[in-house]
Amino acid sequence: MRGYLLVEEPGPWGPGAVPASRLGEGTTARLREAAAALGVKLLLVRRPDAAGRDPGGPRRLFLADCRRGRTRLRTRLAPPDGLADAVAVDDGVRQDDGWQDAAGPLLLVCTHGRKDWCCAVRGRPVVAALAALDADAVWECSHLGGDRFAATALSLPGGAVHGHLGPGDAPALLAAVRSGRVLPQRLRGRCGDAGVVQAAEGHARLVLGEDRLDAFTPLHAGRLPEGPDGRVRWRVRFDAHGLLEVDLAEGQAPAHRLTCSAGTAQRARTWDLLGLRR
Repeated sequence: MRGYLLVEEPGPWGPGAVPASRLGEGTTARLREAAAALGVKLLLVRRPDAAGRDPGGPRRLFLADCRRGRTRLRTRLAPPDGLADAVAVDDGVRQDDGWQDAAGPLLLVCTHGRKDWCCAVRGRPVVAALAALDADAVWECSHLGGDRFAATALSLPGGAVHGHLGPGDAPALLAAVRSGRVLPQRLRGRCGDAGVVQAAEGHARLVLGEDRLDAFTPLHAGRLPEGPDGRVRWRVRFDAHGLLEVDLAEGQAPAHRLTCSAGTAQRARTWDLLGLRR
């Protein structure tokens, strides 16, 4: 996945990872196809004060490229019945098609309560705290994934995802994103990276005290022979101003309800740090 296609829909949003909305099934299907052709994920977004927006008015579109070394954020307006046509899929997005570079960064906070109500209950106070500091930078968004980490926030175009956020984290998160940094204690990883790579980077940041967004470039992730305890082990290599190797072992957390909407207890996968070498 190279990034995200954001489509403004003031709401309400229904269930589903790409939720039902007033856009209708036909437009939503075409937007999903356009996003797939561009190699990006489709998200619905709305302003925190979306309740007063005209449902028939023009909608904001964003296209974010989150790939390391290629990050870019572009935007345009389109009418509700022209949203799918506004997303060029033949040769990418052309400047003369109405797209232009957008001022960033953006912070998207998942508030998709119809997917899991934890996201709404925990996400909306974070949205309010961020909007009080910089309303132009903040949008609510549909399902980001990882409901158990609510409240979660995605920064664009950098692609860093933070979790377990509370309103008190808003000033530090906004300051970090504006300066090309992350909050290591809250970081879940960068979009597009495999889970084992995200976990390895997270451990390395905490050990090294590194908060620069672009400090780690993944080079390779591979399985190692199982240890004496039978656990699956991994080695992840990064370019971090020199070669950095991070060894991890897979584990499982005690069984519990992972999300507010979960009906049964489940065991989440964990990643334990075994070693770190430069």
